[in-house]
Amino acid sequence: MRTRLRWLIFVGTAGLVVAALWWRTSRMATSVETALVVRGTFEESLVEDGRTRVRWHVDVTAPVAGEWNPAALRVGDRVTAGRELGTLTAALADPASQRQVAAELGVAEATLTAARAAEAAALAAESEAARALGRAERLGTAGGVADEELDRIRTIAVSRQREREAARARVTAAEFGRDAARARLPGGGGIVRVNAPGVGVVLRVDEEHPRVVPAGTPLLMIGALGALEVVVDVLSTDAARIGVGVPLRVLVGTDTARGRVLRVEPVAHTVRSALGVDEQRVSVIGALDDSTARLGHDFEVRTRIVLGTRPGVLIVPSGALVRDGDAWSVFVVDESRRVHASRVTLLARGSDTAAIEGLAEGARVVVYPPEAISGGARVSW
Repeated sequence: MRTRLRWLIFVGTAGLVVAALWWRTSRMATSVETALVVRGTFEESLVEDGRTRVRWHVDVTAPVAGEWNPAALRVGDRVTAGRELGTLTAALADPASQRQVAAELGVAEATLTAARAAEAAALAAESEAARALGRAERLGTAGGVADEELDRIRTIAVSRQREREAARARVTAAEFGRDAARARLPGGGGIVRVNAPGVGVVLRVDEEHPRVVPAGTPLLMIGALGALEVVVDVLSTDAARIGVGVPLRVLVGTDTARGRVLRVEPVAHTVRSALGVDEQRVSVIGALDDSTARLGHDFEVRTRIVLGTRPGVLIVPSGALVRDGDAWSVFVVDESRRVHASRVTLLARGSDTAAIEGLAEGARVVVYPPEAISGGARVSW
C-alpha cells in the first residue's frame, strides 16, 4: 500500500508540473511587429539605385598639338560662355603640311555651317514646343487637357530646350575647330585660345599644369549642374511597363527631388548581379523638375519610378504577406491577442507595401512573422 501510495503521489506531482508548464507556455506571448490595415491610394512603383548626370556637358580637348597653358580653374568653379580656359601655343605647319591644314580648315568651316543650321532647327523646335506648352497650360486651367497630357507636353518642351542648348555647344565647338586650323596656317598667330562653350561648372580638370600636349588630349569637363537628370538601370521586364512622362522621385537625404521619365532606351545590356546572375537591364533616363544643391554629377541615389496608382484599396506592409501554396496569407491578431492565418487576394505589390483584398480595414496583422508562429499563438507588440 505504501509503495502504491508513493507511486500515485509521484504521478500526481508530475502531472501537476506538466499542467503548470503547459498553462504557462500557453499564456506566454511571442513578441512581434504589427501594423494596421489601412485604406488608401496604393502607389505601384519600382525602387532602384541610380546615378545623376548633367544633361549638358562638354569634354574640352586640345584642338591642336602645342604647349598648354591652363587658366587657374578648379573643380566647382563657375564659368561663363566665352571665358578663356587656357591657351595653346601651336606649332606652325611646315610647307608640306600646309595643304593638309588648309583642307582641315575647309572641313572645320563646313562643320560650323552645319552646326549653325542644326542650331537654327533646334531653336525653331524649341519655340514650337514652348507655344504648344502655353496652349496646353491655358486649356488645362479650363479643364480642357488632362494632367497626364499636360505633363507629356511639358516634358517635350524641356527636351527641346536641352536639344537647343546642345546644338549651341556644338556650334561653339565647331568655332574652336575652325580657329585651331587657322592658327596653324602662316599668319595665324600660332596662339589658340580655348574658351568655355557655355555657362556651367568645371566638373573635371585633366591638365592642371603647363605642358606640351598632342591634339585631342582631354583638358577639362564643363557642365550645367542646374539641369540634372538621373539614369536608372532596371530589369528589361520592368522597363516594358515604364512609359515616358511617368513620375519618379529621388531620395536626397531626408528630402525628395521630383521628376519625370524622359526616355527609356530601346537597347538592353547585360549586368552581373551581386549573386553572380547575368541580368538584362535597360537604362531609364529621368529629368528632375527641381534640382537640389545637394546633388552633383555622377551621384548615387535611390530612385522610385511610379508605374501606376490604385485608389481606395486596402494596404498592408509587404512583410506581412506569407506564401500559402499558390496563394497569399497574413497572420491577423484578434481581440485576445492570438493570431490566425487569413488568406488574402494580392492586387499589387511594391517594395514596402502591397494592395490586397479579403481583410477588414483596421485589422492588425503581423509583419515579418517568425517561422515558429502558428495559428492560436499569443503575441505581444
